[in-house]
Amino acid sequence: MPFNRKILAAMSITLAGMAFLPTSSNATFTDPNAASDDIVVTGNKVTKEEISAFVRTTISTPKGGRHKGQYARFQGAVCPKVVGLSEENIKQVERRMRGVALAADMQVAAEGCAPNVYVMVVADGNEAISMLRKKRSRLFGDISHYERERIAKSGGPAYAWKRIQASSAESGVLQNSDDVSILPVDTPAKTYVPTLTSNVKSRIKRTVTQAMTHSFLLLEKGALVDLTTIQIADYAAMRSYMDTRDGKTAKAPAYSILSLFDAAADDGKMPVSISELDLVLLSSLYHSPADVSAAMQSSAMINRFEKELNSNQED
Repeated sequence: MPFNRKILAAMSITLAGMAFLPTSSNATFTDPNAASDDIVVTGNKVTKEEISAFVRTTISTPKGGRHKGQYARFQGAVCPKVVGLSEENIKQVERRMRGVALAADMQVAAEGCAPNVYVMVVADGNEAISMLRKKRSRLFGDISHYERERIAKSGGPAYAWKRIQASSAESGVLQNSDDVSILPVDTPAKTYVPTLTSNVKSRIKRTVTQAMTHSFLLLEKGALVDLTTIQIADYAAMRSYMDTRDGKTAKAPAYSILSLFDAAADDGKMPVSISELDLVLLSSLYHSPADVSAAMQSSAMINRFEKELNSNQED
């Protein structure tokens, strides 16, 4: 069974007894009308310093720091899978998440694809993660036990983590791929995992990139009451397609959909959808060099940011 299917089966079994948001729940989700399938965003005037701060405080600082580490992203097409809502709301959220990816000029897999982006609505995020840690720890990949504990106790209402692997900058081969081959030998079968090789000889370019293979996001149902499926989908897309900070160390700007739950907690005005700057941030991440340091990636992202915003203003 392919790993993606194993994940889905594992979650269905492990979380089956937990309180997902049922179709008949009292929570209210507003169904967007047909016109809402279009990604309509509102522009914001920002300075270069604000753009730099948005990039720096939104994306998690990679292991090794900005000068040695790298920002991670999906190498291939994204395929969102939503669990825990009514069938109709699931369709709307998944469709909208696909739309956000397309608007950011990302690769999106065809319908019926093997999921690599999971969004789950649960009653209690801490309880759900604790259950997964005990019964399906493989879903966390090589995330340390300390980090798993931090995620579980982050306070919600959103709990997110990514499976990230080193990938060859030239071939795209993953260092610890879940897809393995059995070599045809006379001795007992051995599992072969491709090793990373590179001919790159540069002080700037790296031999590897950081590839997100799977993204997981748990949302507590109590925090979703009265939100629209657009708000849920846009927030889920931004939290899933990037390795973002959890909001406890640095709050997102009010114009970002990432401030959705911060605004709710502060009784402030919640963003109604993804912002122009959110989309440009996504687009910049996925169209900046992946084989350089995070510091160089962020510099390239800021430059693209300015060009995108200036181009939109001219239009």
